[in-house]
Amino acid sequence: MKTAVAAVLSTLVVSPGAAVRAQLSPISRVVELLNGLAETAEKEGKKEEDLYESYVCWAKTVIDTKTQTNVEATTKIDELNAYIADLESGRIELTTERVDLEKEIKDLNQEMEAMTNQREQEHEDFEAAKEEMEATVTALDSAISVMAEATGEHTEGTFMQAKEAETAGFAARTKESQALTRAVELGHKFLTKGDAIFFQRLLTGEVPKADWKKLNRKAGFKMKYKARSGHIQDVLKKMKETFAQNLEDAEANEQKALDDYTELKASKSEQLATAEDALNKMDGENGAKAMGKEDAETERDALTTQRTNDENYITATATDLATKKGEWKDRQLLRAGEIEAIN
Repeated sequence: MKTAVAAVLSTLVVSPGAAVRAQLSPISRVVELLNGLAETAEKEGKKEEDLYESYVCWAKTVIDTKTQTNVEATTKIDELNAYIADLESGRIELTTERVDLEKEIKDLNQEMEAMTNQREQEHEDFEAAKEEMEATVTALDSAISVMAEATGEHTEGTFMQAKEAETAGFAARTKESQALTRAVELGHKFLTKGDAIFFQRLLTGEVPKADWKKLNRKAGFKMKYKARSGHIQDVLKKMKETFAQNLEDAEANEQKALDDYTELKASKSEQLATAEDALNKMDGENGAKAMGKEDAETERDALTTQRTNDENYITATATDLATKKGEWKDRQLLRAGEIEAIN
């Protein structure tokens, strides 16, 4: 019995919301539905507004950013065009090749000039020394000849005086006199004091006439005279051999110096020609310019393409933004009308 009563009561119990709805009229239910629609419309309008504002912000950012990058790209393109023009005209150089070659050419010219000056000075010194040695050898030859003939049979006067009077003209006598004078100077440098005086008197004719009488009269004096003369002649011959060898050595050294100079000058001239040819061609610089120009043109073309694409993108974005603004304005009016109609 209790179980049956509980079952009956459970069927009679109704939920409060169902009870309230059961009490509402159809008009109340319509009002409740319209209120819900109005709230939904307002929420959806808020979401659309947030999306629209986000899009506007994004579009303006894109337009501003790409406009700025295009300004920078234009500046860079102008710089690259100027750089390419400078490369083509030769106003700028990428390597130190020209400076290095010009310095090398300058140094080579200075070296060759210094070599030439040194060679000319060496040759002048050689010619002066050669003239001195030749004159010395000639003087010694003359002195030896005079000494050899002076020890022969003479009855009066000196050999030099007799010889000059007989055969020599004025010019020849002058030349012979100069040679003997040089021989006398050499005698004072290389002979003992006594021999030098004896040698000088013999060559210059300063021996008194009485000495010739003694020379012819006394065999002992004559023997001493010839012995001293022979000793001096030996010294003179050795001196002549020494100066002749020195002259030969000097000539050999001069020829070697000339050969070395000629060879070195040829080498320097070849280096100079090579450097001047390299300066005219400028292979290294031209190669660097070609590579630099190619890189600059590649970068310029890439920037130009990027700028064109960005300009097109800016135009498209600005067009879309204007379209979205119009659509948003129309949507706002439509939504406002819907909400107003619902209310």
